Amino acid sequence: MPTWLEHGAHAVRGAIETALGPWGGAAAVIDAYEAAVGSTVAAQQDAARSIAVGPLRALVALGADLTRDIGAVQASAARWVLDA
Repeated sequence: MPTWLEHGAHAVRGAIETALGPWGGAAAVIDAYEAAVGSTVAAQQDAARSIAVGPLRALVALGADLTRDIGAVQASAARWVLDA
């Protein structure tokens, strides 16, 4: 990677870390996001278990799986970009 690009990336990471500082920094914000996604997935799974109609239950469970997977990709990408 060119030196100027590394310096730019470092400056952007520093600015984001400073902006998220009051909330504990980038890593803490990403951890909170993962916890929120986990709570949402648990609620969706509980809702799916309470549905008596099979196809509807499967659809809600699929939504929970998608929420979990999308949240994991987003958190992983944020950690990679921010080196958090």
